[in-house]
Amino acid sequence: MKGQKLFREYYEPKLIEQGIDNVVLRTYTHIKGFATDDPDNSTQLLFTPRAEVDERMDVLFAGMGESRGMAITSLVSVKATPKYLFLLDCSLAISEEHERGLINTLRSSTHLFPALRSGMVLRTRNSYHVIGFVPLTLHEWNTHMGQAILLRTAQKEVVADIRYVGHSLERGYGSLRLSDYQGKPTPDFVTYL
Repeated sequence: MKGQKLFREYYEPKLIEQGIDNVVLRTYTHIKGFATDDPDNSTQLLFTPRAEVDERMDVLFAGMGESRGMAITSLVSVKATPKYLFLLDCSLAISEEHERGLINTLRSSTHLFPALRSGMVLRTRNSYHVIGFVPLTLHEWNTHMGQAILLRTAQKEVVADIRYVGHSLERGYGSLRLSDYQGKPTPDFVTYL
C-alpha cells in the first residue's frame, strides 16, 4: 500500500535518525461540510513504539479506506520524553514554480524553524505538506506553528494553510494524512530538506 511505503521509505528513517522512540498515528472519520473531525469523536490516537510500527502497518492500513483515514501526528517521544514534530499543510497550489519557491523558502528558513534542519516536502493532489523531523518541546512547537502563518515565499505568497494551523493549535498536535481517503490519494514524496 502506498501509505505504508511512504512511511517506511521516507518517514521512518528520519524518525530513527532523530532517536524517536514512539509515534502517535491517528485514525479518523471526516464528515464533508464540517470544519473539523467527526463530531461523534471517531478520532483514535494510536500510541505506537517506533520499532513496532512496521509490524502493525498491515493491520492498521487494512481498516483504512474511503470511510476512514490514517494520519501521522506531530506527537512523538524521545527517551520517554514527549516531543513534537513540526507538521504543516500548505496553501500553495501545485505548480513547478510554487514547488521551487516552497523548497527554497523552507531551506532558507531553518534559522527560524530549526525543526526543518531535517525535514521533507510531500505533494498532495492540491498542495504540499511539510514535515520537520527535529523533535521540539511543546513551547518550541507552538512557536513554530505561530511563525508558520507569517511564512512567505520570495514571491510573497502565503505558505501555511491558516485553518490547518488553527486546528493543530486547538487540538494540541498536528496531523497529516498518510492514507488514501475520500478520493484523495496518498501524498507523494518530493524532497528532503
